[in-house]
Amino acid sequence: MKNITKVFKNFSRFFVLVLIFGFITIGSIGGCNNNNSGSNNTGGSDNGDGLSAVLMNIFDGGQFGVDYSWTSISRCRNNRDITMDGCDVNAAFITNPSAPMPACTGSPNPFCTLDECVACYEVDMEQMKSVDATLLRLYSPNYSVTDAASKQGVKVVVGTENGTITKLADDATFAATFLKGQYDPYITPLEPHIMDGTIVGIILGNEVNGSFGCTPCSPALLGMAATNLRAVLNTISGGSNVKIATTLVGIPTSPATPTAEEYCNTANLDAVGFDLYCPLKGESPPGTTIVCTGKNIPTGCNTPPECVDVSITEWYENNTPTACLGKSFMAETGYTTGDTSTPGSNDKSLYPDLTTMLNTYKTWACINQIQSFYFEWFDEDETNISAPNKFFGIYEWTTTAATQNYPTSKYQDMVSNLFNCP
Repeated sequence: MKNITKVFKNFSRFFVLVLIFGFITIGSIGGCNNNNSGSNNTGGSDNGDGLSAVLMNIFDGGQFGVDYSWTSISRCRNNRDITMDGCDVNAAFITNPSAPMPACTGSPNPFCTLDECVACYEVDMEQMKSVDATLLRLYSPNYSVTDAASKQGVKVVVGTENGTITKLADDATFAATFLKGQYDPYITPLEPHIMDGTIVGIILGNEVNGSFGCTPCSPALLGMAATNLRAVLNTISGGSNVKIATTLVGIPTSPATPTAEEYCNTANLDAVGFDLYCPLKGESPPGTTIVCTGKNIPTGCNTPPECVDVSITEWYENNTPTACLGKSFMAETGYTTGDTSTPGSNDKSLYPDLTTMLNTYKTWACINQIQSFYFEWFDEDETNISAPNKFFGIYEWTTTAATQNYPTSKYQDMVSNLFNCP
């Protein structure tokens, strides 16, 4: 790949400087997804000379992690799951007497106690550990998942809803309430797993420059939230080691506003993650809302490995602002195997394409030493969703509980290859 060659030359030149001057510049990490930014890159200084840095993982736990979304969590859910977030202490310790906990009956997967919830998720954590995936990202707090990860030695980066950003920014006392999980009506504490070193990061919101939550969540608002959160984290044993981050749709550059540079300059925000997938050929990555993967893709889509070479790596190299170097990471990237002719199903003939795309990306990330999260561990449950773009999983999704037969891997090589560099 031409980009890999270019970046490797830049890295070599930088390494000579390290030997001469005796210092190391912190590495950069990045990406983008369905970017709403313009193609005009005139706002702020970019990294047009490519990457020239060495690896420093933002989050402890390894260079490669995996996104563990609500669908992954839902494999252990029961009919107590009021929030659809899966089996959790949320279901075990409801605090609002006006919303009593439902009885644990009539569920196909009846995990009725906290210990049973944790044991269910431990199956996934054991599988992750067996393939060297020792870092996962949650999109919202879930005590049962985090406790299972703790028991298996897997590190966790915990996300929040976008609305939580406003609460953290507006009320300096809310950070302590949030970390202790003492907000009505559920208890989902983070503090115990901060103290034992399992939680290594907190991501404020998801794609905060998009149209959800604070629409968008401004760098100033994020800065206030991060400042209040950092103040409380520093009072907790091990809390000073927890990184505070956020994620963006793409790498927004001028005339888009706010720009990635503004987010990366936000006070007390340790890192910014980018979501990046394959766009149409000729469009500014990551393109429109069209997903250029899967069966019967639109004319003009890049296919693997071109979607990585043209879209992901080149876009990152040419558009990541200098301000983001050393404090950015790939929050999401992946390849869907959804069948557009039969919505709600996998096209297994695309499994080799998924494998090629992920292997091509991993090669680039290894050479450029970019901390990355694959989207995602499981496909999403398509029972009530007709869209084909929910099939990004490394593993197929099944309603079978995680304590039973493990789902089939869609990735055709040894899964451990995804989480290790040569």
